[in-house]
Amino acid sequence: MGGQKTIAKQIHEAGGDSVLALKDNHPTLCEEVERWLNTETSPGRLPQHETVEKDHGRIEIRRYRLGDEIDWLESRHEWAGLQALGRVESIRIIGDPTTTEFRYFLCSHTNWLRLATEVRGHWGIENGQHGVLDVQFGEDAHRARKDYSATHLGQIRRMALNVIQPNDPAAQESLRRRKRRAMLNDDYRSRLIFGDQMPQSS
Repeated sequence: MGGQKTIAKQIHEAGGDSVLALKDNHPTLCEEVERWLNTETSPGRLPQHETVEKDHGRIEIRRYRLGDEIDWLESRHEWAGLQALGRVESIRIIGDPTTTEFRYFLCSHTNWLRLATEVRGHWGIENGQHGVLDVQFGEDAHRARKDYSATHLGQIRRMALNVIQPNDPAAQESLRRRKRRAMLNDDYRSRLIFGDQMPQSS
């Protein structure tokens, strides 16, 4: 949480806007925001904006709500530039199954269209990265569930992906080949990790 507050402060001081996702690692704040937005949503006090997308038999409905009357939130001053709280309801229909997901956000602006654009961009990055992680590291097949093992292993896989991901857009070598070389070649692995600052062996 402290890290996100620092990021929000840096963005605000640089004159930018931020949209920060609230998750279970902010349990108290997440619960307060969720309760308030759900209460405001029930009687229809917050305007709702809806988008619908249809593609290859899949329908995705997203409903956006943004509330800026947040004087009640005691911790609001801890988040630089905070102006509004947002809720995104995502409904996905693929054949008979229908799934619904709610996500909550701290926003430094009050424009729902900007929120929609930013959230969609974030989802695109997450979904794209997840696909690569599943192909390269078999993420979906992992069954680690005890304590924080799934979270820790997920972070390690993302760190490994960042290391083997080529920085040069023109690089021809595949991720699979780079991963295999890093596994078998100590010098190559060190160059990936340290770059030109690779430590010299004594």
